[in-house]
Amino acid sequence: MPSQSPNEFVITSSVRTEIVLRAAESTTSTDALLSGIDASDSAVYDALSTLRDRGLLTECSSGWELTAHGSLVADSVSAWQSSETFLATDPEFWKNHRLDVIPARFRRRLPEIGEYEIVRDTPQDPNRSEDLAISMIESADACELTTPYYSRRHQEAIPTHPETRLLVTREAIDVSLQRYKDGHREVLTELEPASIRLTECQFASVVTDQKLKFELPTLSEGPTTQHGGNSTPEPSERGSVTDTTAIFVSETDPAVQFGRDLFEALWANSEPLGPYVERQFPELWE
Repeated sequence: MPSQSPNEFVITSSVRTEIVLRAAESTTSTDALLSGIDASDSAVYDALSTLRDRGLLTECSSGWELTAHGSLVADSVSAWQSSETFLATDPEFWKNHRLDVIPARFRRRLPEIGEYEIVRDTPQDPNRSEDLAISMIESADACELTTPYYSRRHQEAIPTHPETRLLVTREAIDVSLQRYKDGHREVLTELEPASIRLTECQFASVVTDQKLKFELPTLSEGPTTQHGGNSTPEPSERGSVTDTTAIFVSETDPAVQFGRDLFEALWANSEPLGPYVERQFPELWE
């Protein structure tokens, strides 16, 4: 059988994991490890020996320190632990929603967010998640909003601050403009046209100075295929963000930064609204 990878070798032992993570912080003496790790002395000595034999750890005059290989493994193990902690907050949410709609480099950053809450609709409160989202927008001086769908309540709640920016899909804009043409709205928009740009996205998000909220598409319950006895949805059967009854909310500083960075990345690749409206709704452009 092939030998374990360095990452697997470390994480399959709590003692080895703790030694590697402690050594990643600073050079650590044997005595400090013996007194600081909840394990027998023989278990600590054995872990030190095997980590050294693997080339992950080396002993110097001031104690134990990681090799370059060990530092890379420590970074990987730390990231793995962060992901495990992040997922453990609400495993069901991550099992029932799609995350492929967020760029990979931002998916990898999700564990940085730390604490979060999943707010779900209930039979007693079927609009709970939307009400919370609206309250979040209304209480903000400004926000950055990304959406693939039109919502009258969201439209009315968006703050008209100069720093407010919107990224919307063509489909959402079409509905909004049509409602204006049909007389369902008195004002086309109170925001500067330059504050609204067109994007291609399948998730919804709101970022304020204090919070991040996003909605992900649900996984469809459509036809399934069998894989080793397990049933999984067909790849073509994918839900919509409008099907979701749960939203992700976080108030940590890393969450707000994550949301801003994601919005900026989408904004940089977006298109101005004016040419599209002029082409599709010339009567409004005039």
